[in-house]
Amino acid sequence: MGGRDQSRTYSRKDSVVFRKTDEPFGGLSNMAGGYPIHVNGVRILTSEALYQVCRFPHLPDVQKLIIAQVSPMTAKMRSKPYRKDSRADWDHVRVRIMRWSLRMKLANNWNTFSALLLKTGERPIVEESRKDDFWGAKVVEDGDTLVGMNVLGRLLMELREQVKQQGRDAALDVAPPDIPQFLLFGRPIEVAAGSPPPPQTADAQEQASLFGAETAVSIEVAAAPTAASVYPSYRPARMRWLPPVPEHWNEQRAKTFFREVDDRSRTGKEELLSVSHLTGVTPRSQKNVTMFKAASYVGSKLCQPGDIVINTLWAWMAALGASRHVGIVSPAYGVYRPHRTDSFNPAYLDYLLRTRAYTAEYIRRSTGIRSSRLRLYPNQFLDIALLQPPRPEQDQIVAYLRAQDAHIARFIKAKRDLIALLTEQKKTIIEGAVTQGLDAATEKRDSGIDWIPRIPEHWETCKLKHVAAFNPSRSESTAFRLSDAPVSFLPMECITTDGKLQSVENRKTSEVWEGYTYFRRNDVVMAKITPCFENGKGGLLDALPTEIGFGTTEFIVLRAAERRIRPAFLAKLLSLRTFRALGADVMTGAAGQQRVPLGFVKNFRIAIPPLDEQGRILDTLQTATEEQDAAIERIRSEIALIREYRDRLIADAVTGQVDLRGWVPGPDDVVAEEELAALGDDDAEPTEEDADGEEN
Repeated sequence: MGGRDQSRTYSRKDSVVFRKTDEPFGGLSNMAGGYPIHVNGVRILTSEALYQVCRFPHLPDVQKLIIAQVSPMTAKMRSKPYRKDSRADWDHVRVRIMRWSLRMKLANNWNTFSALLLKTGERPIVEESRKDDFWGAKVVEDGDTLVGMNVLGRLLMELREQVKQQGRDAALDVAPPDIPQFLLFGRPIEVAAGSPPPPQTADAQEQASLFGAETAVSIEVAAAPTAASVYPSYRPARMRWLPPVPEHWNEQRAKTFFREVDDRSRTGKEELLSVSHLTGVTPRSQKNVTMFKAASYVGSKLCQPGDIVINTLWAWMAALGASRHVGIVSPAYGVYRPHRTDSFNPAYLDYLLRTRAYTAEYIRRSTGIRSSRLRLYPNQFLDIALLQPPRPEQDQIVAYLRAQDAHIARFIKAKRDLIALLTEQKKTIIEGAVTQGLDAATEKRDSGIDWIPRIPEHWETCKLKHVAAFNPSRSESTAFRLSDAPVSFLPMECITTDGKLQSVENRKTSEVWEGYTYFRRNDVVMAKITPCFENGKGGLLDALPTEIGFGTTEFIVLRAAERRIRPAFLAKLLSLRTFRALGADVMTGAAGQQRVPLGFVKNFRIAIPPLDEQGRILDTLQTATEEQDAAIERIRSEIALIREYRDRLIADAVTGQVDLRGWVPGPDDVVAEEELAALGDDDAEPTEEDADGEEN
């Protein structure tokens, strides 16, 4: 695969094409999370990080730096400054290393990754790329044709054939490539034999030696409670994507246990429920989500305790669960009621249905014209086999998992509290520099602004509307509409509280031209609806993948007048705690969906230094907040590790890979319901308008 004469041409409609990790086939990407790999006893979060690590067998410190990153993109970026020091034969061995990395990904994640590979059928697998036609293929003008060497896609097709021909043996005894100096931390990389066990205390000690004591704590907290043994005998599962299951467990299609129901609310006054891929079915009043409230909920679907509720549009990311509440959900959701109330412990089902093996099956059975809009229809869900242990064993599994969830939730809460503290420190540094400058000795004067009494003598004061244009007209981009070119689309959940973009969608201009907020690269956006405004959602769109984009109507767009203010400095001003607090005080609208008035933002008085000083402040802030940024990234990595372990713990318990019948809770295995809320992550949850396919 070394020559440029190996370019291929692919038809999008006839191929499995992936670009983003949140697409149905996004797990094929090296950037996909949720596929950790163990090498020489060291856990590496993604195949991208593993591939980058292999560049530097002679630089163990660089290897450690890469492995410590929670984000695969960050791992890749961390390697860039050292690329000139890559192993001398890198261009000759990189394809062999990538082939081995993919086999390691399969060996360590057999159930989910093999199922995803097999779901591609016989179609060509293609990684779509805007720049790289070696590992991937580029889109040509008609949009349906991709051209490139597509080396990654071809390696994945090669691996798919191995899975088809060899079955589970394809993931056993993965030997490293036959290349010299194939090392991790100075030690030769050894043959990997199948999937690794769940992390234990020894793993924690290994990680501690690499990343510090805090990471060891993150694994040890959850690893302390252990299961006694495996079951005496197992049988193959009816569904091939499940591991062997205890011989005495029942396994039948969902329609044996459940039926679809369509009861509707006549008053709309019942408890309003939310359906999340992280926390299942929970009262919306207990959550902090970016949903809009409807004028009336008459006609919403009713559900009862024990019902399975499925967000039909987001089933592919496991937005479903077993309800423990009487309440109402969107009419677009599926509600399934048990024939017998004693068939399942609802909490057992809640754990089972959100495992990765089941999620892979939802993806396989979902249909739709667009990857992010796949739907799981009732006949497909009811055809999926459900594992049914005897009811006492279900109850024991639930008790065990809830106890472990309590330990994990306490850990996550403590880590989030630490992130909040570091974030507050960072905000204090930013606020001081943006409102007072870098030199404390600079002569000050009265500003005439209530929220910032004194400012440097040479700074000017004005209203935001004097240095920024608001909500620019889309008419300036008519050429994009006429060409129907692809543009970026940003639902609210795609932008973080520090302005970073994640899971940006690409859509045709004609799909979003009407009814959405328009912006260009380097514009600044800010959420206007609570709680997104108060939490600081928004920032500088300097990393927007396309020149123009569209997003939710709950964004306000500001375009800096660059002769007076730098876009990044404008973004810093809009992130200030004082601005957010004052804006929250003047919000209008019904509770839960209040918005900051546009007039408040336009007339908000600010102080700004000259352009060159703005640049110095921005450069200084980047360095001054590096310590907090690095610590926050490290803590997020620890949370990600503990979440991975929780996923494995749940999967092993609900599929009978461990026998929990002899487990007895200890004095610390106390479950407080309010503690478990820390297991959720509201920022990552789909909004109600996305869930129903009616984005605002």
